[in-house]
Amino acid sequence: MQQTFSRLVADLWCLHWPGGQQAPAPAAGLHRSAVCLSTCLRQLAFGLGADPGQTHPPGGELTTGPAAYRLLLEVACGLRSAVPGETNVFGQFRRATDQAATLLEPAVWQRLKPLIEALQADTRTLRAGYLQGVAGQSYGSLVRALLAPRRDARVLFVGTGELTRSMLPLFRTFAVGVWNHRHGSPLADVCRWFATDEAADAGDWATDIVLTTPRDPDHDQAWSARLGSRALRGLVHLGRRRSDGPLLSRNPQSQLTASFDLDDVFALASARDQYRGSQLTAAALACTALVDRRLEDGCPRAALPGLARLRA
Repeated sequence: MQQTFSRLVADLWCLHWPGGQQAPAPAAGLHRSAVCLSTCLRQLAFGLGADPGQTHPPGGELTTGPAAYRLLLEVACGLRSAVPGETNVFGQFRRATDQAATLLEPAVWQRLKPLIEALQADTRTLRAGYLQGVAGQSYGSLVRALLAPRRDARVLFVGTGELTRSMLPLFRTFAVGVWNHRHGSPLADVCRWFATDEAADAGDWATDIVLTTPRDPDHDQAWSARLGSRALRGLVHLGRRRSDGPLLSRNPQSQLTASFDLDDVFALASARDQYRGSQLTAAALACTALVDRRLEDGCPRAALPGLARLRA
């Protein structure tokens, strides 16, 4: 018998490690009982049934019931992101739920599935109704603004994950190359696909470089050495924070014109925030109203009638 949405939400719990905190090792066990999402800015896990209570790994913030659903919806919509309203996190959320479908026990997954479908439908509703204009604050648009590539730019992306894929359309007017340390399926909108053993060739080809890979001292130092004394116009490393220091700091021969990190992206987003304030406020209010409508309706269907026109 299908449970009501209210009953499902009543059994929902969410553990959240915000601000880039790393969930401790015991949290790995949650993969067998919950959906787990990990990004550079947060880790969270959510599931149904008895919450982890006092046994959950330290440092996590525990939320339950409707408040947990609202938190998940705000995260999936990008309202909790450092770049508010950004779209990349929804792709990460979908990937996390796809992974959970293969890791969880079938009975556990079948019970979670209607709630996940509702979350995804509600995320699309909020994005379509309130966050369309905020899409300009995607990482791609911010990185492009920082780099300000010239018309003849050859932009190299290091990494082929979801972040790179989401950014490529914003660079379609430039020559774009991609390099990754592992073999993978070629991407669309790419002029040059460099093999794993062609990293040096990729560095020689590029005038501007965007690293979408996590911070890794060995990987970063290899790229610093690889670029040598090349006259690179611009570089953005989305896996490094300002406290990590510049990527090419150990290379005195570098002729890099401009170098940026994740904090520079956040600073640019903050400078653009004023005009988006009312839009994000409306989206946050609509998020709460949407959760209330869900609870009133009581049916865990993917989409509720009339939600596309919901106004808080």
